[in-house]
Amino acid sequence: QQKEGDIRKREMSSASPQEEQHDDPLMVSISGIRGITGTSFVPAVVTKFVSAFAHLQDDHSEEQTIILGRDSRVSGPWVERMVQAILMARGYRVVSVGVVPTPTVQLMVIRQHARGGIVITSSHNPVEWNGLKFIDADGLFLSPDKCTVLFAEADANPTGRCWRSYQRLGSCEECSDAAQLHIDEILALEYVHVDTVKERRFRVCLDTVNGAGGRIMKQLLERFGCTVIGLNLEESGLFAHTPEPVPGNLGDLCALVKREKADLGIAVDPDVDRCVLIDESGEPLGEEYTLAIAVELVVGRCGKRGPICKNLSTSRVIDELGAKYGCEVINTPVGEIQVAKVMVERGAVIGGEGNGGVMLPDIHIGRDAPVAAALALELLARHGGSLSSLKQSLPQWSIVKLKAPLRGSDPDAVIALLKAKWQGRALLSDSDGLRIDTPEWWVHLRKSNTEPIIRIIGEAHDEPSILKTCEEFKQQMRRKD
Repeated sequence: QQKEGDIRKREMSSASPQEEQHDDPLMVSISGIRGITGTSFVPAVVTKFVSAFAHLQDDHSEEQTIILGRDSRVSGPWVERMVQAILMARGYRVVSVGVVPTPTVQLMVIRQHARGGIVITSSHNPVEWNGLKFIDADGLFLSPDKCTVLFAEADANPTGRCWRSYQRLGSCEECSDAAQLHIDEILALEYVHVDTVKERRFRVCLDTVNGAGGRIMKQLLERFGCTVIGLNLEESGLFAHTPEPVPGNLGDLCALVKREKADLGIAVDPDVDRCVLIDESGEPLGEEYTLAIAVELVVGRCGKRGPICKNLSTSRVIDELGAKYGCEVINTPVGEIQVAKVMVERGAVIGGEGNGGVMLPDIHIGRDAPVAAALALELLARHGGSLSSLKQSLPQWSIVKLKAPLRGSDPDAVIALLKAKWQGRALLSDSDGLRIDTPEWWVHLRKSNTEPIIRIIGEAHDEPSILKTCEEFKQQMRRKD
């Protein structure tokens, strides 16, 4: 099996000499293409990778459809027009769904029987970034093997090839109801009881950080009968705070929950595939508990049985829930497609990642913040108490997530040394960086797919002790020899 690192080594390698005359990174990985608008993410990059994707997906049939969506970033419109033009020049029918969540595009690819989809987004990265996510005909992101083929095609033909003559050009049409279709499918789930949730008359504070979630998340919550107190709902692309939905960036939302005496708060990232919950006292539950709540509902309360898939950086809370309900828990390398592949292969009933990403096969196999929010409301309604008491009913673990700059270090060499040091002393997994498991704690060390950083993630029952452990590993990862 190809490891993510084999692809991540391509960072900057798919840029032309003209594109490399700056210090800003172009991230090229199984998570797509991401760069700084105007320096590393420029029209030549868009042409190179979109034309390669068009070539990769072409099955030479008469009419082929690509679904195109974007988040709200201010650089989105010019990228959207370029992508439309490139695909039309390759003979595709382009269905543009506008500013919508990434999972909405995935769902539309499936429902429209399209050849694939493209989302113009840089997910949780700051406002100066933008990028491209590529979706295959099955609604999943491109597999690592297809990514390798895509990147090779982009390198070999950076200006594209097989452009169509005037008789065979494609077309472009707009679709304005994709988000509504997404909401309707969520509400049609047999274990989502809208009337039961409505009886609770939840007051919900919602922060969509001026990304693509302002309309769909508000409409979804209102369909559940919630009173929505909005924060940063305008889809302006000018993010009101650092957009990654982690506790350090959600201070305003936490304060709003307390001030408004709300039942809970919900935060999503700009492309709306990650969902984080705030309890009634203004305390973040932590990203890990979004997936835990979804698993508790689907497996615990609804009685579904089958494998549960999560990545190596995800909490042991999921392992304990799986053991409690007799479900096998399978760990995968980090990356949505890595989890999705195993979910398909093993027939998983639910999966996800500990960054607030819930993947529910009953809708589609992709991280989906609207799905996560709906499942959380359903379980909270069934629970009958507060969100804080619901969290306390679940296994209790404390997770720490640190970052270290990639530049100036040799993480591969350090990981090799750490692997030798811990061999025989702990359970080790090297399918994606290095995860070290002991009975009391675990730590996962890996290079990020989406930022030029090293991630150091660890978990134990005691937060101060695991923070100290992670800091020690962080110092070791910053070694230069």
